[in-house]
Amino acid sequence: MSFRRVCTAKACATFKFLPHVFALLLACVSLPVFAPVFAPVLAQDLELSPAPFKALSEGTQMTWENMDSGERVEGVVGRTSGRIVSWIWKGRSFSSWGHVCIDCVAAGIAPDGGVLGRLYPLEVGKAVTFSRNWGGQSWRDRISVAGVERIEVPAGTFDTYVLLRQSEQVDGDWRAEQRTWYAPELGWVVRFEGFNNRGTGERWQAVRFD
Repeated sequence: MSFRRVCTAKACATFKFLPHVFALLLACVSLPVFAPVFAPVLAQDLELSPAPFKALSEGTQMTWENMDSGERVEGVVGRTSGRIVSWIWKGRSFSSWGHVCIDCVAAGIAPDGGVLGRLYPLEVGKAVTFSRNWGGQSWRDRISVAGVERIEVPAGTFDTYVLLRQSEQVDGDWRAEQRTWYAPELGWVVRFEGFNNRGTGERWQAVRFD
């Protein structure tokens, strides 16, 4: 299935180089057509130990690639506070909670995450639901540890936990899904992708960590 992206000029300029697709999904509007975009994570002969929170060291250089356009973007890991991680991207600073929820920080989620903190240590089957206020709207989210997967990206081959985030606007019809491949040994995401019911979405993979 192909997805057509149509954004406002201001929104796309703001989020064009953001290495976390969920903020892009919140900023853009597009086709009023929705279809499921994620197949279930298949069981594999792969076992991972429960994974406590971990993040790459401040100053780590990153290169990311858009899997559809081939565009490459440079970034650098910033400071970690509790379970909030930050990074610099094209001269701008961004933060997310636990590698999976960038707008949670903007919504005032505490560094320990509150109910979100129950996700750690990561284990398949864990899930949390929570509500937040962001952009003057109320939202309902569910984040689950959907499975484990060994994936190969330009940066290498990694054993990952696959985190699935599902979001919906409480008083509207906006919905989105985001899938994140987190490599616990590395302490960072190595691939992420997401789409919403307006037809907007992107896919990114890690090329290099230095």
